[in-house]
Amino acid sequence: MDEGVFGKAARERAIAGIETEMERLCELLAEGMGLGLGEGREMVGGAMSEFLAEFFDLVRAKGSRRGMEGMITLPLLVHGAETGSADLHRTPARAVAVIHLLWWAAARHLDDLTDAPAAPAAGNVAAGKKILTALAVGSHLPARLVADLPVSGEVRARLGDEVSRGWLDAVDGQLRDLTERAPAATPQSVLRSYEGKTGAPYAMAAASAACLAGADEARVTGWRSFGRALGVLRQLVNDQRDLVSGRHEDLANGTATYLLVHLLSSLPAARRREVLDLHAAARHSGSARAELAARMLDDEVVDSYAASVAPLIDRAHRLLGLLGGEPRCVRELHRLVEETAGHLPGFRLAVA
Repeated sequence: MDEGVFGKAARERAIAGIETEMERLCELLAEGMGLGLGEGREMVGGAMSEFLAEFFDLVRAKGSRRGMEGMITLPLLVHGAETGSADLHRTPARAVAVIHLLWWAAARHLDDLTDAPAAPAAGNVAAGKKILTALAVGSHLPARLVADLPVSGEVRARLGDEVSRGWLDAVDGQLRDLTERAPAATPQSVLRSYEGKTGAPYAMAAASAACLAGADEARVTGWRSFGRALGVLRQLVNDQRDLVSGRHEDLANGTATYLLVHLLSSLPAARRREVLDLHAAARHSGSARAELAARMLDDEVVDSYAASVAPLIDRAHRLLGLLGGEPRCVRELHRLVEETAGHLPGFRLAVA
């Protein structure tokens, strides 16, 4: 592997550059400057700055920085694959990486709200402020970034369409996730929701970078498919981290995760009912959550789960092989897939 411009040091430098750019963005927002805020909007600027600072604090607290690095490098590498550019630090796709982070900052808060119990009346004002700010961070800021890019009107329109498509597909997937119940769920229906709720923003980031590179529609579609495939793998990692960390938030929320549904689909009727009863009890019982987590992470279950996930990993690699592009960037994208897969059960059972 070429350890020059595409090596570890170069990736870290590019990631640090985006983080610095985000810090500067927070400073501008706090000052009520930049991105078309205009005069008299200091309130929303300050709220967005605080919101983003809290997001990055949460990323550090939850040990999610590795995932954030993948969010950043995906569009940089896709743009490089299309253009052959060897400078990940100065690529115009930096704007797409920032948009991707802004999307996740907003979406993570809105997702947490759907999982949380109803807030008492005293907290309604604070909760309402955060919701409004999340909407501003996830919609206004990406729109202003796209508007400020030095690109043609056609490219700007394509980028705006990708951001809109990503939001709509992600909301569709999140709605499926919220309404899916474990007794009726299938592995295929869960993956359908994952393709939206987590696959869509990764698809947006990859496709937007390709648009910015001047790729034709066929290649943009291919990169969108690759981003979606990578996003699904990231969601599987998120599920796994929740289990092995002991947080068990998905079990407390009654979420029909892929691993749970995979387990249910493999059981005879009597044992399936037993696990479903345990899943229902896990909403209110820590001991039930611990018992169900242990069953889901049983070696035999994990082995069969890994076998079912392997084709998803193979598909991501296959899409990269079909797309091609600058060889070093493509190799780094293959590496990104492998690094993601390395945190799935059966590949490497790790919390971070």
